[in-house]
This record gives sequence, structure tokens and C-alpha cells, in this order.
Amino acid sequence: MKIRFIHTADLHLETPFKGLSDNNEGLANKLKDATFNAFRNIVNVCISRRVDFLVIAGDIFDNEIKSIQAQLRFISELKRLSDHHIPVYFNCGNHDFLDSWSPSLHMPPGIYRFGKNLECFTYQRDGMVIADIYGISFAKKEVKENLASRYKMGDHPSPFSIAVLHGTIGPAGAHHNYAPFELGDIRSESFDYWALGHIHNKSIVYDAHPMVIYPGNPQGRDFGETGAKGCFLVDIEGGQIPQIEFIPVQTIRFEKIAIDISGIDDITLISQKVPEAFPSIEDYDATVSIILRIRFTGRTGLHAQLNKPGASEDLRNALNEDQLTEDPFLWVAQIDIDTRPDINLDEISQGNDFPAEALQVFDHYSEDGNSRKDLLKKIEAEMLSAPIKKELVALGSGDEKELIEKAKWLILDQILTQ
Repeated sequence: MKIRFIHTADLHLETPFKGLSDNNEGLANKLKDATFNAFRNIVNVCISRRVDFLVIAGDIFDNEIKSIQAQLRFISELKRLSDHHIPVYFNCGNHDFLDSWSPSLHMPPGIYRFGKNLECFTYQRDGMVIADIYGISFAKKEVKENLASRYKMGDHPSPFSIAVLHGTIGPAGAHHNYAPFELGDIRSESFDYWALGHIHNKSIVYDAHPMVIYPGNPQGRDFGETGAKGCFLVDIEGGQIPQIEFIPVQTIRFEKIAIDISGIDDITLISQKVPEAFPSIEDYDATVSIILRIRFTGRTGLHAQLNKPGASEDLRNALNEDQLTEDPFLWVAQIDIDTRPDINLDEISQGNDFPAEALQVFDHYSEDGNSRKDLLKKIEAEMLSAPIKKELVALGSGDEKELIEKAKWLILDQILTQ
């Protein structure tokens, strides 16, 4: 006997993508549908891979205040699964806790939502009892209780037992520490699989028995959620460790890339370097749209031009021109210039002229922390701008060195150019 199901979590339907789309209506429209498209892709996978059921481990919506349109789109996808006789088992997390759901939202047949106490729904196939699916929903937004400790299997379990839990195992990282638990809390019960939700990076917490997995969110929402995003296809056969397959479903991907433009002195060649860098992206998929944060590096004759005020924004606008008419599209959200002039430092340092002397001064401040702090105090004293004074006071050692390094290259470039 065996079962096959899809495990997903943290759909965050109707995520607003604040900041990215505020000033661009075209990008806003693309992003508005991204989370729904990812869920639609999950439903497509359920149907095409002929799964027994779908499990969603919380945070279906991004906000407790759900628009009517978002609720109807969610129900529409559930109906597609219901029409294919594919049950759905889901719990509610901190973003879509039980009390936030509208009582007028009626689920299609075969859709099961867990309540605030541990519940068990039994899946049957062709009249045979196949699996027990256990779960608890958040009754309110902030749950500090160890919900995992409540998961106890029944006296007469089905051939397979699945636990659906929204919570935090170990360090919370960037996420709120809701429903915290440890691996030891869930290994005492003989569940075959723990379908977790809440952490947005996919993670195989434990790959033996019971298997414990966070699928991550199926659609990245910012540059803290880069990489391939999707769901897990799970196959379990009696007495064996589950077999899993990660399936990407996102339609828009967030990525940060560094592009070396060493030796390039023709600004028109920059646009060619961007797509050339794509194969370096892990699990790159040419069918998925990309929102990029680019850092240009290397020694280049374009250094001075790229570091002029407004240059990076002009370059970003040029790269984005007509992109939103493409499918898939490429959108550059930010460009950071971390280039160096095309200068041979060894050659300069061996000279007896002013550039060599300037280089020695910068090297001294870079290496001597006390001298560097004295210098920055003098700069701070001469500054009239209160915000700049505040920034200087807040600098750490690494920030100080970076500031000296950038100043070194800017000044050397000016000296050697003139």
C-alpha cells in the first residue's frame, strides 16, 4: 500500500509586495497575481501527478483582512481539486488564524480545515482506510504554546499517519517564534511524515523516520526569499522512508547577482553582461520571470562614469525598458556599483609621485584602526549635516574600512584621470 500527496505551506495569497511595485503600475500588476499563479501551479501539479490529496501547512492568506476577490480565487482553485476528487487538508497559521476567516466562506466538498484543537481526518481510497491526517489551527495570531506536544496518534491508526503543523523548530531566524518546538518533541510519536509550515526557506529538518520538512513558501516575495520556490511531492510506501521530490512552482523569482565587468570600457556592452550571468544562478529556470538586484564589480574603464550621481538609476531604467511586455520578463530593482578603476596598484605604489603617496595614506588608514577612528572624528566635526554625523557615529569597523576603500578608489581615479 502507498500514498502520494503534495505538501505546501505559506501561500501568502494577496501579498502586496510593498516597495517594489509602488511606483510602477505594470510591475504591480505582475506581482499582484504572483502568489495566486503559484498556487494554481500547485493545483496543476496535484492533478497532473495524480496525487491522493493536498496538504497546506498554514498561512494561506497574507493578511487576516482578506479581500473578497482573494477568497473567491482560493475557493475556485479548491473547486478544481474537488472536481478531480482530490481532498485538501489545511490548518491556519499566524497570518490567517481561525478567527479571521469569514463565516460566509463555504468550502467545496472534500476540503478539510483543522480547528483550534487537535483533529484527525481520515483519507479513504476506493472504500479503504488509507491515511490519518492530524492538525491544529492557530486560534489567534500569536501562539506561544508548543502545539507539537499535543499531537498524539489514535489508538487504531490507519496504515499512514501525517501530521500538519504550523510552527517554529529551533531558532526562528527572520520569522516570529510562534508555536515553538524541538525535534525531540515530535519524534516520540510514530507519524510517517511531519508537514511543517511557517519558515519560508525549504528545509529537510529530518530525512529518516519520521521525515520532517518545511517546503518554504511557493512564491518568493522579496530579496530575503531568493532561490527556487515550490512544493514537495511525497510518496510513502508501507514500512519505507518517504520519497520526496521538490517541484518549483513560482512564476517570479527574486535573485541577487554579482557581474564582473573587468576590462569593459563600452557602456553599451553592459546590457549583454546581465543575461550572460543567469546560468550562474542556482537552479536557473529560463521560463520564470526574474526580479534582480545587481552588483557590478571588477576593474573597468567605466568606473568613473558608473559612480557619477544618478548613473546607476539611469542604467537601471535603460535595462528595464520594454521588459514588462516580455514573458518571462526581467526587472532590475536595484543596481549597486562596486567597481574599481582600471588601475595597476602595484605599479602606482612603486612610484615616487603624488598617486603613490596618496595610496600609502589610504593603506595606513585601512590598516590602523585608531588612526582611522581619529580621521572619521575629524570629518564628523567638520560636517554640518546632522544625518551624516549620525551615520558616521554608527559606523562599525567593517563599514569604516569599506568607506576608506571606496574613497581610495574615487580619489585615485580622479588623480590619474586629471
